Formats: sequence, C-alpha cells, structure tokens
Amino acid sequence: MARILLMMPPMPQPMGAPYLGQLYVAASARAAGHEVRCLDLAAPHAARGDRAYAQAVDEAERFSPDIIGLTLFTYGAARGYRLARQLRPYAKVLVAGGPHATIIPEEPVRQGFDVAIAGEGEHAIVALAAAVDAGGDLGTVPGAVLADGRRGPVGGMLTGAQLNALPFPHTAYDCYDMEQYAPGGHVVSGGLMSSRGCPARCTFCANYVTGRGYRWRSTEDIVAEIKQLRARYGVRSVPFWDDAFTARRPRVNAICDAFLETPELQGMTWSVITPGNMVKPFDLERMRAAGCVSVNFGIESGDYNILKIIQKGQRPDQVVAAVEAAKVAGMQTVVNFMFGFPEEGVQELQHTLALMERLAPMTDYFNTRGVLVPFPGTAVYDTWRDAYQLEGWWLDEAMVPPEPPQASSDPLDGMRRERVDPVLARNFFRYSPAVRDMIERCVRFKADHNLGTVKRLISATAA
Repeated sequence: MARILLMMPPMPQPMGAPYLGQLYVAASARAAGHEVRCLDLAAPHAARGDRAYAQAVDEAERFSPDIIGLTLFTYGAARGYRLARQLRPYAKVLVAGGPHATIIPEEPVRQGFDVAIAGEGEHAIVALAAAVDAGGDLGTVPGAVLADGRRGPVGGMLTGAQLNALPFPHTAYDCYDMEQYAPGGHVVSGGLMSSRGCPARCTFCANYVTGRGYRWRSTEDIVAEIKQLRARYGVRSVPFWDDAFTARRPRVNAICDAFLETPELQGMTWSVITPGNMVKPFDLERMRAAGCVSVNFGIESGDYNILKIIQKGQRPDQVVAAVEAAKVAGMQTVVNFMFGFPEEGVQELQHTLALMERLAPMTDYFNTRGVLVPFPGTAVYDTWRDAYQLEGWWLDEAMVPPEPPQASSDPLDGMRRERVDPVLARNFFRYSPAVRDMIERCVRFKADHNLGTVKRLISATAA
C-alpha cells in the first residue's frame, strides 16, 4: 500500500480546523488501506515563514512518502508552488488537488507537479494510490492532468449515493497534529457538508469547482456523522458548510425532523449558509425550532442593477425579509456584502451602504472586508482578464501577503484591523478615487458594526 503525505501550504489567513476537503481525501485514502499523514501549514499554531517550508521538508524526509499531495487554493497557489519545488526530491509522485488545481490543472504541472487532479478528489486519490502502488499508468486516474500533457478520464462529480458511501472526514482527524489548531490538541470540528454544488450562477464565484448540479447526502448519513462527532469528540454545535443549504425544501425539512426526533441529537445546535432568496420565513421558523441558531446570508449588493449583472438572482426586498424573519425567529444573523464590482460606481455603492444601514438593526455580524477578488474560473475574471491584465496575478506572492500577527491579546484590536481591506490596495479594477473612498466607507461600516456587537456582548457578560 502507498504512503501518502497530504499538505496544506501556508495561507494568508490561518485556518481554524483541518480543511474539510482534505479531510475527505485523507479519510478515503485511509479507508482504502493506504498510510496517510497530514501537515497543515495554514493552521493557527503552525510554523511561519521559512520555518514552515523547513518543517515540510523534514516531515517528507522522515515519512518517505510515495505520494505527496498539496491542496491548492488560489490564494495559496504561489506558496504551494514554492513548497512543491522544495519537496520535489522527496516525492515519487507530486500531486496537486483542491479548488485551484480544478480550475487550472495545467498550471500546477507547469510548476513542477507530476499530476493535477481536476474535480472532487476522494475517488481520484484512491485510484492514484493504486496506480502508484502497482507501478501503473497515472493516465488512468479520473480527473488527472499529467506533466506530459495527457489527461485521464473525466472525473465528474460524485452523485448523492457516492457521497453517502464516503467515509466520514473526522475519521482522519488523527492524521493531523491537533495541537496546531487548539492548545492541548482539543479537536476542533471542521463542520459538515450535507450537500455539494450550488444552482446559482453568481459571476464572482467559481461555482463549477463543486458543480452547479446540486447533490445531497441522505438524512440518515448526515445523522450518523453527527452522532459520531458527538459521541467521540463531544461536539455539540455543527456548522454546515454547504454553499446553499436551503436550496431544496424537502431536504431541509427532513434534516429538521432528524434534529427534532433523534434522541442523540437533542440539544445540538447548528448553523447554515444560504442565499437570501433561497429561504422563506416559515423555513427559518422550523429550522430554529430544530436547533439552528445562526444563518449566514449571501446578499452581496444593495443595488438592483448590480444584483442583475452579477446574476445573484435576488432583490433587496427579498433579503430584507429573510434577515428580518431569521431575527424574529431568534437566530443570530450574519450578512455578506461585496464591494468593487467593475460595473459599480459611487451611486451603486451608496445603495449598498443604505441597505447595510437598513439591515444593521437586525444583523448581528457582517462578514468583514469584502472587496471583490477576481478569482480564476469566475465570470468576472474571464470577462475582465484582458482589460485589467489579471492573468496569473496569484503567482506573485506579494499580491497575497500574509496577515500580520496580532500585536495584542485584546480581541478588539484584531477586529479593528478589519476596518481596512488589503485587497483594495491591489486595485485590481483601477477604481477612481471617489469609488475607492466609497468602498472604504462600506468596509469600515461593517467593521464598526461588528465591533459594536462585540462590545455589547462583553458589557452584557460583565454585568
């Protein structure tokens, strides 16, 4: 059987738990009988700078893997390529996977990888390990793009039945050093994915990474995973990381029924992410009764024309109704807005700020910052790549600087840093001074609102 070392390259911001996608890959390889270790250089307590790369080399030298696999995000691609060059002598096969490799699989092989996997990786890693173990042809691996230009069979997206058959990702927790995430190695759950894919067509999202075809796990499979998380690790709150949790109402109702009727799930709380137009007030009431305590709404803009341009498929009045209904139901509300779409001027941003002001009394937190990044694989990138010379911007590490360490133990200091979005300094779309000023106002509004929420919570706790 193959020895597999999976790594997450350094990222600009730390990741508070093992990446769920990599956990799934590690669990699948293990279930097939392969030996797996994982090193997360994006963990909060991982080594930084040159020490991180040295640690990765030391781990590869000690483990002597047959396969080294790196999970690539666009924001971590340049550092991933630097890491790959240093790991090259220690890998029989160097493989790239993850969202960035799915979008541009040819790029990693140009950067020195033997193979890149385009698509979901659970079946691909098993096929790759079997081929390596047997000395077979890597060109037979689903989704593979090889350095010699050959391609394996189209990987495709896993069906609902195939998702049900996957081993639970938490079975690979012990492949990681949990001390890197929390003092004492306390297990931090990476959350659950109860579905994959999103039916939306938003122009800023590379939604073909997981596909536009919406696929979901059975309620029984979801319940079994939550039961194990609670029994083994004492998990009492579960974040669902689905892009569109509420896209299919019968499924939502079935999950609510399970939380209400399964004894082992009594007292559990959970949270979801959903577009504002994919949920109705009666859905939110039922979800709250079943233990859902927080909803993260994707809204993006307060301007009707911008919402049409970015193909968000919703109107400002729809999102106001959804956020208001969640707050009335007793949920924590989190709201996301984005700024700096190329078609956006001062007036459009004023409409967005006005909607944020309208939502503020019923919003606990706004997702911070939010200046648009033209990720490859998105319609925004494809449309504006030549006009704004966006090709390959992620290959320059200076374009994705690491977050500076927090100088103070006061959490409010970290929140105050959110008043500035470093993406704005990259000026991808060459904003006019007036537009830039308006974006800065919007970013500050979100940060100041969140700071006020936390201060109120601190005061209430002290009282």
